[in-house]
Amino acid sequence: MRSRPFRSAVALLIPIAGLFSIPTARAQSGGEEVVLPITGRITDGDSKLEGCEVITYRENEQVGSITTDRSGRFALGLALNRSFSIEFRKAGFVPKRVQIDTHFPKAADDLVFEPLVMDIGMLAEAKYNGVSTDELDFPFARIRYDEKAGMFAQDPEWTMGMQRTNGALLLMAGRVEKRER
Repeated sequence: MRSRPFRSAVALLIPIAGLFSIPTARAQSGGEEVVLPITGRITDGDSKLEGCEVITYRENEQVGSITTDRSGRFALGLALNRSFSIEFRKAGFVPKRVQIDTHFPKAADDLVFEPLVMDIGMLAEAKYNGVSTDELDFPFARIRYDEKAGMFAQDPEWTMGMQRTNGALLLMAGRVEKRER
């Protein structure tokens, strides 16, 4: 049986984060669950971050945890037709979250997905001295299948809102630091 290719790409436009696209997933015969593989790298904007914890949640229940290698890389798979969150954590950095809805409107049988590649940039907690980062507990990006675009894509309005929130917190932290001098 010949596989039909399915392409998708998602650009994540958050400060210090890069590009999303979708890894190869192939439906297996025999009723096996189709998995959407995700690979990526975590940096601090300049250097690769070894030892970052990448925690996967399905419907708010933790279902997996892996640690980045020396080059800051990670790989995992998400089942189709579910809701997930991925949280990126490392001591000294503000945690970052991405919400991924893998619901797919077509039968997943005999499809091949292009890779979902994430480049995640972490911000040092020290940049937020004097301000609460509670507003950053929300996902920096939300990704879902966009029927119009015919691919998995981020919600650009949500991402821009989180960028504005992050920028405002950094400005406030700069003002606090200035007053303390």
